[in-house]
Amino acid sequence: MTVITETEKSLYLATADADVARVITDALPDLYDVCLYKDINGLFNALKQQTAELVLCHQFLLDDNPDQVISELKKLCPDSRILVIGPPRPIPVQIAALKQGARGYFNQNLPMSKLQEALLLILNGEVWVERHVISGLIDEISHIPEVSEKQRKAAETLSPKELEVAKMVSHGATNKMIARNMNITERTVKAHLTTIFQKMSLPDRLSLAIVFRDLR
Repeated sequence: MTVITETEKSLYLATADADVARVITDALPDLYDVCLYKDINGLFNALKQQTAELVLCHQFLLDDNPDQVISELKKLCPDSRILVIGPPRPIPVQIAALKQGARGYFNQNLPMSKLQEALLLILNGEVWVERHVISGLIDEISHIPEVSEKQRKAAETLSPKELEVAKMVSHGATNKMIARNMNITERTVKAHLTTIFQKMSLPDRLSLAIVFRDLR
């Protein structure tokens, strides 16, 4: 798993709400080079000219046709990490965003200090969703193919500690919860996850959760 260094990151922010834009930009450190767009068409036009490492899009701009908008964003910028931000939304709405290619849904009622954590997480290839949303997504995905024999053999190479971490991830546990349960540090949990991803050739914890759901 790639570790993000402290170099400037390009971020396109799409929101029609000037107050929301101000709160977000004030919360972000100088690490981010932020370009602001007031509507989806403006964001689309910008992405046709140059892609950004991060795309932060307000839910209100997606309300008419969220699936189509996120799908189009992924076509325009397949390598960009998309994070949807907005007020609390039902689990199906958040799951739909993830299934279309977003890397998470950020509840704007959370402290804005959490936004930096969310952005760094998705830059590192992870997803940002609440625990109950991960559980809901795993339960909903019934069309995922069965675990391959290669994945089963890879799972057998995990150490007891790595296996314990993987199983807890499959139940939606956060790194903090895993660390507390195993009496280890969060840094050790992250190290275990990095090794697990490498051994099992998996991109992120959501993929890991799905695989181990099927291994139960």
